[in-house]
Amino acid sequence: MALLIVPFAFIAPGCAEEREHPAPAANPPVVTVPDLVGDNLDSAEERLDALGIGYDVDSGDDTVFVEHLWEVCYQEPDGGSQARYVTLTVEHDCDDGD
Repeated sequence: MALLIVPFAFIAPGCAEEREHPAPAANPPVVTVPDLVGDNLDSAEERLDALGIGYDVDSGDDTVFVEHLWEVCYQEPDGGSQARYVTLTVEHDCDDGD
């Protein structure tokens, strides 16, 4: 019975609509934020991780299961800004208004 329950204990915590990825414990230096708009979420997360920038992901009411299927539509602060933390707003397909 425990073998059936244990795997679900690891799945449930990853089902949040907004996922927070806190900055590293040590106070990292302020760095230039890359422009991530248009990148898939997986690539954006890798870039931020490599720079040591903390971030959270806002996917509205939807749950992110597969990061590469989501596109960064907005980011705060904008690319080129100096920051330690970034908020990424993602959707499956960004509507550019065209």
